[in-house]
Amino acid sequence: MTRTEFEEQIGTLLHDHGAGTTADLTDELVAYWNGHAVAYVRIHETPSGASYEDFVMDDAQWTNWQSWLEAWIDSPLFSVRPEVRHWLSEEPPADAGS
Repeated sequence: MTRTEFEEQIGTLLHDHGAGTTADLTDELVAYWNGHAVAYVRIHETPSGASYEDFVMDDAQWTNWQSWLEAWIDSPLFSVRPEVRHWLSEEPPADAGS
């Protein structure tokens, strides 16, 4: 599977599940549909709570994560995270500038 094929599949799944839904790819990596494309976020658990960091899935990262992500496609796991709605409110609307 290529990164493009994976992102097309996961993008469709996330779009169909609706805003606020994440694909829980690993314990520390989630993805969500930002209205334009699949966006990735790394979650770091700390004693004071979770912190979130944008994650860029480029070709090098795809090579590192490919086996995990292909396995996720076989057994997808999703969750609804209220913080995703906040992330989405920071994004321009998908039809902005059209």
